[in-house]
Amino acid sequence: RGLIPRAISLIFKEFGNRPDVTYTTHISYLELYNESGFDLLDPSHETKSLEDLPRVSMMEDEDGNCHLRNLSMHVANSEEDALNLLFL
Repeated sequence: RGLIPRAISLIFKEFGNRPDVTYTTHISYLELYNESGFDLLDPSHETKSLEDLPRVSMMEDEDGNCHLRNLSMHVANSEEDALNLLFL
């Protein structure tokens, strides 16, 4: 198993160890290629080449917090949901 599936498994294992806390998990997959970011979960990903996807850009707000523009977030209620997004 690769790094991302192992990390996802660990995260959901920790959630299971803390039944007194409620979590909401959002999954995004960002590819960096030639100093450009691409959203691998963009709904139109299957019909476009990587370079045709909307570029993800990093923005900094007035408080110094970084935000990624054009990066989609998908709710994953379980490890299986998160892994299914990974292997679309």
